Amino acid sequence: QTQTRKSDLYRVLAYSGGTLPRNPKQGSLMKWRSLTGASEHEKKVIYLEKQDTETFGFEIQTYGLHHRNENEMEMCTFVCRVRDNSSAELGGLKRGDTLTSINGVCVQGFRHRDIVELIKSSGNTLSLETVYGSSIRRAELETRLLYLKQTLQEKWEEYRSLMIQEQRLVHGIVSNDPNIYDTFKIGRA
Repeated sequence: QTQTRKSDLYRVLAYSGGTLPRNPKQGSLMKWRSLTGASEHEKKVIYLEKQDTETFGFEIQTYGLHHRNENEMEMCTFVCRVRDNSSAELGGLKRGDTLTSINGVCVQGFRHRDIVELIKSSGNTLSLETVYGSSIRRAELETRLLYLKQTLQEKWEEYRSLMIQEQRLVHGIVSNDPNIYDTFKIGRA
């Protein structure tokens, strides 16, 4: 039951480009990769103003992206939605912009809720330094990869089960001991 829900979650997230929480393993030596090293032409500063009764009109998501060949985790918070005719849209904020600082405070390594609190505490004006890059695309691809790995594992188990059933039928084996089927040495491709 839990495995099915997890698989469904991966499938939905992979196709929607949604978020998947990523926690570094306990005790691992992870470094944070900096987004502030981006070239100047990718960076932009956006100033937003709103009324007391309004919101700034954007939503954010935070991802932890593990880099395969490096022992680093890149935490990035990016804009996942900009509402039409909002202060954010009028100020030039775009879906996919990655936040590097808020009101002059570098948010590298900040937790999602801390970033949200920083935005909420800014009152009616907000200064955002952003970088537009491939963070969203990488996050979507990583989510899709997780889903495909999960699917591969499920298909492998299904294949193995079918091979065992075939061996039962062909050889007339009647046993409830699953270890007997390991002797068939069905190799993984």
